[in-house]
Amino acid sequence: MSYRRLTLLLALLALLGGAGGIQAQSPDDATIAKQFVGMWRLASWTRLYEGDRSEQEPRSISYLIYTDSDHMCWVAMDPDRTPWVSPDEPTEAEELAAFRGLGTYCGTVEINVAEGYVVHHVEIGRQPNAVGTDRKRWFVFDGSDRLTLRVNADELVPPMIDNYLVWERVSDDHDFSLD
Repeated sequence: MSYRRLTLLLALLALLGGAGGIQAQSPDDATIAKQFVGMWRLASWTRLYEGDRSEQEPRSISYLIYTDSDHMCWVAMDPDRTPWVSPDEPTEAEELAAFRGLGTYCGTVEINVAEGYVVHHVEIGRQPNAVGTDRKRWFVFDGSDRLTLRVNADELVPPMIDNYLVWERVSDDHDFSLD
């Protein structure tokens, strides 16, 4: 991992960290809620439409972080975004295309283990209209290192009938040297 990426990751974690803990109603709930804590890498993001049509979301490079202080942050990118002709002075069209190929929001988290959902209370984000909203995700863990989040039905715009993201936990065995 490059020094720049490590610095960015550490800064993000410092901003999201702090005292507190994942809120849960019972000891069993706390165990399940703690499974969220950590960094997750997107394995797949599938959208299903009426008529049995499906597609993969183009923003296929994505990370999701949950902290033990009831915070989360999500960032996603389309890896096929066109590079800017001039890295220091992109055109308006280049900036707009780059913006459209990026997704991000961060905020606080509320987990309802009994009903199987997590709510992301959006505090900052790419889309100004999303700030102050809640994003409900239905969750299923497949072991401790795989998580599926299904977008709540009220966020689906017809003809979309389902939208779900499969995440894999980022392991602790990565090399974080500063070389």
